[in-house]
Parts: sequence; C-alpha cells; structure tokens
Amino acid sequence: MGRNYSNKNLTELELANIEFYLNNNRSPADIGRIIQKDPSGIRKEIKKYSSYFGKSRKCSNCLNKDNCHQKYLCENIIDKIRCSQCKYCNNAVKICPNYKVSIDCELLKKNHHVCNGCEMYSKCNNVKIKYHAETAIKMHNAVQKISRMGTKIDSFPQEFKDYLSDRIKNGISPEVIMNTLPEKYEMYKSSTSSFYDWIDKGLLDCGNLDLRNKVSRVRYGTNTLKRNTVKGHQLNGRSIENLTNEERENRPLGIVELDTVEGIKGGALLFTIMIPCFSLMLAFKIKQKTQEEIKKVLDKLEEKLKSKFYVIFRKGIPDNGVEFTNYEALEKSIYEDIEKRMSVYYTHTYASYEKPHIENNHILLRWLIRKGYDITKLTDEDILDIITRLNNYPRPKKNFKTPIQLLEEELGSEILETLNLHHIPIEKLNMKDMIIKNK
Repeated sequence: MGRNYSNKNLTELELANIEFYLNNNRSPADIGRIIQKDPSGIRKEIKKYSSYFGKSRKCSNCLNKDNCHQKYLCENIIDKIRCSQCKYCNNAVKICPNYKVSIDCELLKKNHHVCNGCEMYSKCNNVKIKYHAETAIKMHNAVQKISRMGTKIDSFPQEFKDYLSDRIKNGISPEVIMNTLPEKYEMYKSSTSSFYDWIDKGLLDCGNLDLRNKVSRVRYGTNTLKRNTVKGHQLNGRSIENLTNEERENRPLGIVELDTVEGIKGGALLFTIMIPCFSLMLAFKIKQKTQEEIKKVLDKLEEKLKSKFYVIFRKGIPDNGVEFTNYEALEKSIYEDIEKRMSVYYTHTYASYEKPHIENNHILLRWLIRKGYDITKLTDEDILDIITRLNNYPRPKKNFKTPIQLLEEELGSEILETLNLHHIPIEKLNMKDMIIKNK
C-alpha cells in the first residue's frame, strides 16, 4: 500500500507528541508513521524549532548576534520603542527562531541532533539543544508574526495612513489609490484586498460608508433575449451590425459613442460624446432634446477641431432617441467641399449594452451630478469642471493612465487647449466634493 500522509500543518497536539516520542528515543521515521505525517517534515520540524536551554542561553553567545534585526517577537508588546529591537532581551531570547550556538557533542549525532532522550542529559553542563513543544509553539507564532510584519499597517507612518484616508474621502477607489501612489509612498504599496481589510477593521480614518461602490449587488441571469425592433434608418444600412468586428468589439480611434443625459423633464440636457480608445468623455449643454441642438454641437466641434475632427469622428454610434434619428443632419459637414464628416450607425432598440463605454461613464458622471437635478442651473464652467475631473480619473483598464494622458500621447497637447482640458494631479483630484447637490 502507498503512503497516505496528511499535508496539513502540525497541530499543537502533534507537536506535543513529537516531544513525547523523542524523549522515548523514537526516530523521526517512527514518529511520522505514528502520527501519520511525512518523516521528512518531522525532521525539518525538529531541526528548525528545537531550542537551546541552559544558563548560557544569552544573546552574547548567539552566532547571529552581529546580524540580528529581530523585533516584536513577544506576544504582548509592552513598549513599541523599547521592543523595536529584541537583541539582548531576556524574554525574546527564549523564543527567537534564529538563535544558534556551536555545540561540540558526539552524542547529538546519535540522538538525531537533539538532546531529547539522552542518557547524559542530567549530568551535562553544556548548553542543551532540545525539542520542547511549548517553546516550539511560541516560535511558530513568532515566525508567523515576522512573516506578516511587512503588511501591518501599524508599521506604516501616520502620514501615509492620512494620505490613504484622504483619498478615500475624496471618492478615489482603493485600487486606483494603490496603483497611483506618489513616489515617496511607493515602498508602502500593498494589495487592494489588504486596503479593504484595513478599512473594514477601522485601522484608517475612514469607513465603509466613505467607499463609493461597496454595496451588495444582485446577480442577474444571462438571458440575452432583447426586445429589438428594426427602425427605418436601420433598414437603410444604418445598424451597428454594419460595423466590422474590430470596430464593434475594440472601438479603435475614430469610433465615438453618442448619448444624452437628462436632468428633469422639460429641462436642459447634456449631450455626451465618448471616445472609447481614450476612455475620454465630452459633455455639452443643450436646451432641448432635438436634432437641431445635436447638430449645433457637432458643427461647433468640427469648426473647432478642424482636421482632427475627422480623425476622432469617423463613425458615430448613437441610440434610437428622437434627437439622433436624422442621420443625414449628423453626417453633413459645415464645409461644402466635404461630402460627409462622419458615418452614423445605430444600436438596436433596448440595447444599451451595444455602447457600454458611454453608459459606464455616465455612472461616473452621476458621482457629481445626481439624478433629478435641473441641468439648466449648470453653467458652461460647471460642466467643464465636471468633465475635467472625470477625465483625470485613472482607468484600471488603461494601466491606470488618465483619459487626458492618453489623448495627449496620441494627438498632442494642442488638442487639450482646443477642448479646454487640463491635468489634475491625483493628490488634488476630488471626486466626492459634489459640485451639484439635490435640493
């Protein structure tokens, strides 16, 4: 029959059994068979967690004293300043896992390198190396404590903890914070899950209520049956299905998504334009939900951006709203020598998932403009401030670069001046100081 040893960690009872059988001169192989553990693991346990006993157990006799940097080995820390170094501490020396002295004894080779079960134990005056279960348990705890020391937020400076709390309160997500740390805090970078754990345990000056999206979510089914109907412009070859697979799935440069955001019924709206390859969104205030208002905005953009308009706006993807139905008006250029400034391809009805980039960015937009607010009260400066903030929020899918950075890298800094956009450092970005509040 093959061996069937357990790979689980040794329990305190099994550690006590190891000491008992060693005192009775049983070999590691015998002990492994008795407690059903791999004998090689028993040997490693004995070698690593045997400790030195006797009056001569002092830090001054340790072979590792010159390179000792142990700290916080004890279970109860009395003074963090005094306990920041365990060297020459009478309590720490008893459980230090790295304590080692030179013992010249021929009997150790016969007794598996420990003094357990040795017939000369009571008569020997040398420092003894012995496997003691109680001490081994303490050493296991000390090793575990040392291995986790690097992720303890208690060891981080207060300045760094204040920075994390401040960013959370300003509406920045833990993932973005950890991946956009200033250079002086790079050494303290930890996992996002650890960051959430610190917040859960109240170790930072912020709580779960300060997190924007930490809510329970309902998992919906995967039913893809949609209430799609075919409209006139789709019958004329204006459907999103006429785009190539590359354009539908990856949205390269030249593809834009179009939509509108409503405040209150009958009030002003925002005409939003999404450039998916940069994750960049533009927004313009329009008085009414009409084709004429949409055309005015596109005309101004064409005049303002000049040749770069045709690079960015090769193909537009709107929904089936009444403000987009006249595709000829959307496509017609303000210049007579240009036959068509862009091509329009409509999504299916009830299929917002076909333009996911702009729909997801509307969620970010609602961070600053709550539903039900009258957009008529917004000035052009307010809208520009909102859009500038959103476009300075780092995107995880873009390697934590901001949309403005991606736009500048691709088309140069001049286009930022044309669109009145500018950079905001992550340290100064505030996504929670609501510009617009419900009244």
